[in-house]
Amino acid sequence: MFTLDDLRNLLSARPFVPFRMHLSEGAAVDVRSQEVVLPGRRFAVIGLLDPDATDTAFDRWAVVWYMHVTRVEMLGAGSPPFSAPSGPAESPTPSPA
Repeated sequence: MFTLDDLRNLLSARPFVPFRMHLSEGAAVDVRSQEVVLPGRRFAVIGLLDPDATDTAFDRWAVVWYMHVTRVEMLGAGSPPFSAPSGPAESPTPSPA
Protein backbone atom coordinates (compact mmCIF):
# COMPACT_ATOMS: atom_id res chain seq x y z
CA MET A 1 0.00 0.00 0.00
CA PHE A 2 1.22 3.52 -0.83
CA THR A 3 2.21 5.47 2.30
CA LEU A 4 3.36 8.88 3.46
CA ASP A 5 6.94 7.57 3.46
CA ASP A 6 6.56 6.52 -0.20
CA LEU A 7 5.44 10.05 -1.09
CA ARG A 8 8.28 11.60 0.93
CA ASN A 9 10.80 9.41 -0.91
CA LEU A 10 9.44 10.50 -4.29
CA LEU A 11 9.47 14.17 -3.29
CA SER A 12 12.99 14.11 -1.85
CA ALA A 13 14.64 12.37 -4.82
CA ARG A 14 17.58 14.34 -6.21
CA PRO A 15 17.20 15.29 -8.92
CA PHE A 16 13.43 15.44 -8.58
CA VAL A 17 11.61 13.40 -11.23
CA PRO A 18 7.96 14.31 -11.97
CA PHE A 19 5.54 11.43 -11.43
CA ARG A 20 1.92 10.40 -11.95
CA MET A 21 -0.15 8.75 -9.23
CA HIS A 22 -2.81 6.39 -10.58
CA LEU A 23 -5.88 6.10 -8.36
CA SER A 24 -8.30 3.23 -7.72
CA GLU A 25 -11.18 5.08 -9.43
CA GLY A 26 -9.20 5.28 -12.69
CA ALA A 27 -8.10 8.92 -12.40
CA ALA A 28 -4.47 10.05 -12.29
CA VAL A 29 -2.76 13.06 -10.70
CA ASP A 30 0.51 14.45 -12.03
CA VAL A 31 3.09 15.84 -9.62
CA ARG A 32 5.38 18.09 -11.66
CA SER A 33 7.03 19.90 -8.74
CA GLN A 34 7.58 18.94 -5.11
CA GLU A 35 6.74 22.54 -4.20
CA VAL A 36 3.02 22.02 -4.87
CA VAL A 37 2.56 19.02 -2.57
CA LEU A 38 1.39 19.24 1.02
CA PRO A 39 1.73 15.73 2.51
CA GLY A 40 -0.54 14.71 5.37
CA ARG A 41 -0.66 11.52 7.40
CA ARG A 42 -3.35 9.83 5.27
CA PHE A 43 -3.67 12.08 2.24
CA ALA A 44 -1.86 14.79 0.30
CA VAL A 45 -3.08 18.05 -1.17
CA ILE A 46 -1.53 18.45 -4.62
CA GLY A 47 -1.59 21.66 -6.62
CA LEU A 48 -2.59 21.07 -10.24
CA LEU A 49 -0.30 23.12 -12.44
CA ASP A 50 -1.36 24.58 -15.76
CA PRO A 51 0.67 22.72 -18.45
CA ASP A 52 1.76 26.08 -19.90
CA ALA A 53 2.69 27.59 -16.53
CA THR A 54 6.20 28.88 -15.99
CA ASP A 55 5.91 28.92 -12.19
CA THR A 56 4.44 26.79 -9.41
CA ALA A 57 1.40 28.97 -8.67
CA PHE A 58 -1.84 27.01 -8.97
CA ASP A 59 -5.58 27.69 -8.83
CA ARG A 60 -6.81 24.09 -8.61
CA TRP A 61 -5.82 21.22 -6.33
CA ALA A 62 -6.62 17.57 -5.68
CA VAL A 63 -6.80 15.65 -2.44
CA VAL A 64 -5.21 12.23 -2.90
CA TRP A 65 -5.84 9.60 -0.25
CA TYR A 66 -2.86 7.24 -0.07
CA MET A 67 -5.10 4.17 0.23
CA HIS A 68 -6.40 4.90 -3.30
CA VAL A 69 -2.98 5.12 -5.00
CA THR A 70 -2.64 1.94 -7.06
CA ARG A 71 0.65 2.69 -8.79
CA VAL A 72 3.14 5.47 -9.50
CA GLU A 73 4.57 6.22 -12.93
CA MET A 74 7.71 8.29 -13.37
CA LEU A 75 7.23 11.00 -16.03
CA GLY A 76 10.69 12.43 -16.54
CA ALA A 77 13.39 10.78 -18.56
CA GLY A 78 16.22 9.50 -16.48
CA SER A 79 18.44 6.50 -16.12
CA PRO A 80 17.31 3.67 -13.85
CA PRO A 81 19.10 3.64 -10.50
CA PHE A 82 20.78 0.27 -11.13
CA SER A 83 21.34 0.29 -14.87
CA ALA A 84 24.13 -1.63 -16.48
CA PRO A 85 27.00 0.52 -17.71
CA SER A 86 26.89 1.33 -21.39
CA GLY A 87 29.72 0.36 -23.70
CA PRO A 88 32.04 -2.62 -23.62
CA ALA A 89 33.02 -4.01 -20.27
CA GLU A 90 36.64 -3.46 -19.41
CA SER A 91 38.62 -5.98 -17.45
CA PRO A 92 41.71 -4.96 -15.56
CA THR A 93 44.96 -5.87 -17.20
CA PRO A 94 47.54 -7.26 -14.80
CA SER A 95 50.64 -5.12 -14.60
CA PRO A 96 54.00 -6.75 -15.15
CA ALA A 97 55.75 -7.66 -11.94
